[in-house]
Amino acid sequence: MSTLKASSLAPNAPSPTPSNASANSTKRKRPEEGSKVVYSQPLDTEERSHLYTQVTYAIEHLREQPDKWFTFRDIMNYLNIKEDNKVLRSHMRAFFHAENAGNKIEYDPATKKYRFKPKYNIRNNAELRQYLQNQKSAQGLAVKDLKEGWVNVQDDLRILEARKHILVKHNQKDMNAKTVWNNDSTLMHDVDPEFKDEWHSIAVPGGEEDLRKILITAGLKPSSAPRLPTTTKPKETKRKTARRGGKQTNTHMASILKDFSHLRK
Repeated sequence: MSTLKASSLAPNAPSPTPSNASANSTKRKRPEEGSKVVYSQPLDTEERSHLYTQVTYAIEHLREQPDKWFTFRDIMNYLNIKEDNKVLRSHMRAFFHAENAGNKIEYDPATKKYRFKPKYNIRNNAELRQYLQNQKSAQGLAVKDLKEGWVNVQDDLRILEARKHILVKHNQKDMNAKTVWNNDSTLMHDVDPEFKDEWHSIAVPGGEEDLRKILITAGLKPSSAPRLPTTTKPKETKRKTARRGGKQTNTHMASILKDFSHLRK
C-alpha cells in the first residue's frame, strides 16, 4: 500500500512558527520586556442588550404613572436588580441622568427622584393654556402627545372647550379631542336670532340638477356645464409671387447675351 506524504495533503499550510521577517525583508520590532500591550476587546453584546431591556422596562413602568415620582430604589426593586449588581445599577443610573432628547426619564436633583418625561411637559389645564399662549405660532397640539404625561387629558379638555378657552378638532368615531388650539374668547360674539332665522330660511337646492337649473335661470354658468369645443379657422397661407422689376446686372454684355424677357409669364 502506498503512503501519502504530509506535503501532498497540505501543500500551502503555514508554518507553526512564522519568521519575524516580513515580505520586504524588514524585521518586526518585538515589544520591550515589561511593557503592557493593549489589545482591543469585543463589546459584550449580551450585557449591553440586557441593559437596554432593563431601561425599556423602567421607562414603561414610569409611563404607567406619569404624575408619580419614584426613587432609584423603587425602580431597582421593580426590575428585581439586586444591590450586589453594582455594575448594572451604575449603568442604569447613568442612563437615567443622561441629558439628551431621547431620554424619557426626568430627574429632580432636589428630591433625587425620577418620573416619566413626555414630549410636552404639560399635565393639567393651566400648563396647557400657558403653553398655547406663549408659543410663537398658532400651531395646534396633538392630544396623543399630551396623553403621555396627562392621564385625564380628554376629561380636562372638555372643561376648557366648554369655557371656550381652546378650539378642538374631534375624531369622527368616538368624538374625542384630536388636536387643540388656543382660543381668545373675547373675539367670539353672539349672532342675533333674527339673522339666524333669515339664514336658515334660505332654501338650498336638493340636488345637483336643481342647482344647475337655478344657476342657468339666473344667467350664471354652472361649473358642471359641458365644455364646448372651440372652432378656429385655419390660417390662410399667402402665395409667394415672383419678384419682378429687380435690378438688372451685366448691362455691359447686353449686346452679346440673348434676350429672353418675352418668355416671362
